[in-house]
Amino acid sequence: MSATETKKATAATSENINEFFHEAMRCYEQALKSGIQLQEESVNLWKDLLSKLGSCEEFQAKLESMTKEAFPKARERMEEFVETFNRTSKQTIDLFNKTMGVYQATSVPEAQRRVHDLIESSLTALRTNVHSALDMNAKIIADWKELVDRFAPAKK
Repeated sequence: MSATETKKATAATSENINEFFHEAMRCYEQALKSGIQLQEESVNLWKDLLSKLGSCEEFQAKLESMTKEAFPKARERMEEFVETFNRTSKQTIDLFNKTMGVYQATSVPEAQRRVHDLIESSLTALRTNVHSALDMNAKIIADWKELVDRFAPAKK
């Protein structure tokens, strides 16, 4: 590489680094502006929320009452989730065993029967899991709605 080529490559590299640095600074500036805007909006939301809560005593009473109500319901939902998780884990293992069983079939009719059983079991598991998820989500939403209705300030 000649000296001229080296100078050109160095100048191009320097220009690329300079351009990269300026782009990084623009991104940093934009991130900083977004962070400041987020903080301003957070302060405004907290200010609005705190103005609607009333006195410290009212807020403390609401918070204590809400935690007494919310924690048992949250625990109940978590127990339901664990039960559902355990059940779906067992279903998955069963389906895996049935899948492996298809490969162990000794005849075509037996393989067809096993595939049919696998498909039916898969669809049954899917239907059960979808219903469980919908039911659990509906309960969670109902619990939160009840808490909000009970403890949120009335809309004017």
